[in-house]
Amino acid sequence: MAGYWRGLIPAVGILCLLLVLWGPNGQGAQTASKFQLPQIPKSALTPAEQKGRALYEYYCTLCHGKTGKGDGINSYNLSKPPRNFTDRARMAAISDSQIQKVIKEGGTVMSLSPLMPAWGGVLTVGEASDLTAFIRTLAKQDGGKK
Repeated sequence: MAGYWRGLIPAVGILCLLLVLWGPNGQGAQTASKFQLPQIPKSALTPAEQKGRALYEYYCTLCHGKTGKGDGINSYNLSKPPRNFTDRARMAAISDSQIQKVIKEGGTVMSLSPLMPAWGGVLTVGEASDLTAFIRTLAKQDGGKK
């Protein structure tokens, strides 16, 4: 009986290979020109904003929230709520240099929350600039106060 199975396994393998090559409808394999790779959606963010988004997701979302509304998981433990980056009017009144100063030196430098850490020893000047560029995009998204 073992010899029977030993001879049947290669035959089944060859049959499967023929089905793959010939195709299920008997017209042969599809040509490569019909196959298309899935398209990766293009980001509306600049390269700097994309880098800033990655930094924001790593360092900022716990307090400021994924969408920047100041509603991160840790925000409820803070006595002073984190900045809502989607508030367009408020964000328009703050310069990039002020945002970067808070990022580098912490909240107390601008009389904000002392629980906002200083990231100057962690982030480079370029990373703080990229992070600022991404934070600016949060006020432009739908759902922010006008």
